[in-house]
Amino acid sequence: MLSDELKLEIQSAYRQLLDNKGYSPRWCQRQMVADIANTLGNVEVDEDGGRISQEAVTVIEAGTGTGKTVAYGVSALPLAKALDKRLVIATATIALQEQIVGKDLPDLREESGLDFSFALAKGRRRYLCLSRLDRLLQEHGGQNRLLPLYDDEFETDGDYQVLYESMLDRYGRGEWDGDRDSWPSELEAAAWMPVSTDHSQCTGRQCTFYENCVFYRAREQIYRVDCIVTNQDLVLSDLLMGGGVVLPDPEDTIYIFDEGHHLPRKAIEHLSSFVALDSTSDWLATLPDILQRLQAETGDQAVLYDGRYVQWIEDLQVDLGRLKQSLLLILEDAGGRQYRFPNGQVPGTIREFSDALAGVLNGLHERVAAVVNDLEQRLADSEGDDQLEYWLALIGGAASRLEGAVTLLRSWAVKDGDDAPPMARWFSVRDNDDVSASSSPVAVRDDLHELLWTRAFGAVVTSATLSVGGDFRRYALESGVPQKTLFRALPSPFRYEEQAELNVPALTADPRDADAHTEMVSEMLPALCEGCRGVLVLFTSWRQMLAVKDMLSGEMADRVMAQGDQSRAEIISRHRERVDDDRPSVIFGLASFAEGVDLPGEYCDHVIVAKIPFAVPDDPVGATLCEWIDAQGGNSFSEVMIPDAAIRMVQACGRLIRTETDTGRVTILDRRLVTQRYGETLLSALPPFRRVINR
Repeated sequence: MLSDELKLEIQSAYRQLLDNKGYSPRWCQRQMVADIANTLGNVEVDEDGGRISQEAVTVIEAGTGTGKTVAYGVSALPLAKALDKRLVIATATIALQEQIVGKDLPDLREESGLDFSFALAKGRRRYLCLSRLDRLLQEHGGQNRLLPLYDDEFETDGDYQVLYESMLDRYGRGEWDGDRDSWPSELEAAAWMPVSTDHSQCTGRQCTFYENCVFYRAREQIYRVDCIVTNQDLVLSDLLMGGGVVLPDPEDTIYIFDEGHHLPRKAIEHLSSFVALDSTSDWLATLPDILQRLQAETGDQAVLYDGRYVQWIEDLQVDLGRLKQSLLLILEDAGGRQYRFPNGQVPGTIREFSDALAGVLNGLHERVAAVVNDLEQRLADSEGDDQLEYWLALIGGAASRLEGAVTLLRSWAVKDGDDAPPMARWFSVRDNDDVSASSSPVAVRDDLHELLWTRAFGAVVTSATLSVGGDFRRYALESGVPQKTLFRALPSPFRYEEQAELNVPALTADPRDADAHTEMVSEMLPALCEGCRGVLVLFTSWRQMLAVKDMLSGEMADRVMAQGDQSRAEIISRHRERVDDDRPSVIFGLASFAEGVDLPGEYCDHVIVAKIPFAVPDDPVGATLCEWIDAQGGNSFSEVMIPDAAIRMVQACGRLIRTETDTGRVTILDRRLVTQRYGETLLSALPPFRRVINR
């Protein structure tokens, strides 16, 4: 039961913040505060503070302008401290993380009177590895070039010696903290990857540089603070490693998933796997030499190098080549550069072949894992040995790669049951003619339920786009949240009918006629942009965006900056500069510009949506899910395609009104909104703008 004392603390903090900021209370924000406080405050605990009541989860759709960070901060922070739990705020984008850490939480702490500490948590790859930097400076390259997962993962042809020396100098002087994001200029992946590491190659406390390790110093800090801000990827990685590895134990954590509509998709990505066949074969060819040198240099008896590895790997290379040829034959008949197995079912001969390959690779993995264990024990018994550290990182990476290959091939070897959603399985030909075999779950509700919801002390999921017109069924199905989850749809405090207009003009072309629709869009754009200061035009495909851009000429063409021309941050920065200089500016963008882009006022007074953002038809995961739903007697178009498109449209339209004083117009160039039955469903999901619909 939420105590009167906690209620008073939350109410007082909220009232003080509003008074200090000169804000008026918003009903939607107050309701969000109350829902979170009641959900988390009514958890029953045992004498050790562990949750013994049912899962405490609430899903809150809060419209733009609600002030979500204030609502969950002012309610969850006092509760977490009172319950002796950590509050973990997990976002989907770096931009929101930076806003929360750099602006929202400092402002909340200063204005509300709440006393709390917070820190930003990142994964190992965001931090400098002093051990790898030291070895690179000593050897100027050397064996570290064998460490990428695949030889095309990143290019290492550049000479970064001067950069690495500068890194060491700045770090030693205290002018840089070893965080990739705080380096004064953008670091290329090819330069950064060799001086960072991952879980499989980190030697932890056994490393010579452990006492000064950038990652472990940052990790120690997060255990001393009340609130940890991180990304959803790190939370999922931690849960998949068992929980409590990088972040606090789930049982001692209250999670806030901001931008929570991304969580199911990110979970799917974390549970997927792939193997690039040629790259794996090439890398395997180097393994006998690595193991032979390991035994020669360290005398490691766990290797027992006797030449059998050479024959095993030669046989594996032949088998990987045979698998590639079998897949290319399928592609030859089907056409294109990607093939998805219908219903996720791999043909019997390839399934059996994958099973046999997985068995051999697993045997090799077990032997390499034994080497890793032996090296770990020897390093633990020593007082620090640079040579053993180096080999442990290298062989640990090899074991991880072998494990990944086994995971993928075992996935291809399994025949899914009829009742549960299948795995999506497909392969594609890369630009270098390598074949990449892939596998992914199409649904993660059971995984999230087991890994997250049943273990977390409590959780809040929030976003501006979680439902379709207040219906949360799609999100509940995707995310696997408990049955008794509290769902709440809170409207935006903005006066949409007064502030903006939604226009579906008379159109001459249907988007299903791609060429005619593209030509129509290019012809209409100059008139639609006339008189506007900042325009955001959103497309669903690179092909149409680039085609429309090429069709424009003169002054209109000069106004346009398209995604891909520069980084997103650079495009937005230049767009703001143009508008500030009283010059009209137009941004062409795809899905990544449809959310997380904040262009208030005249920076965006017109959003143009080229067509309804249905999922792309060549997405293997989405296509397999729809196929399974239809086979079960459902209707994937109404159950998946329409709800997903509605949410994307809400996100796109949400770029227009960012403050209470913004005004503008949304134009949608898709006649299906008025000619198809589902059009009304999509229109009803959008904010209640004034409507000008040409039917």
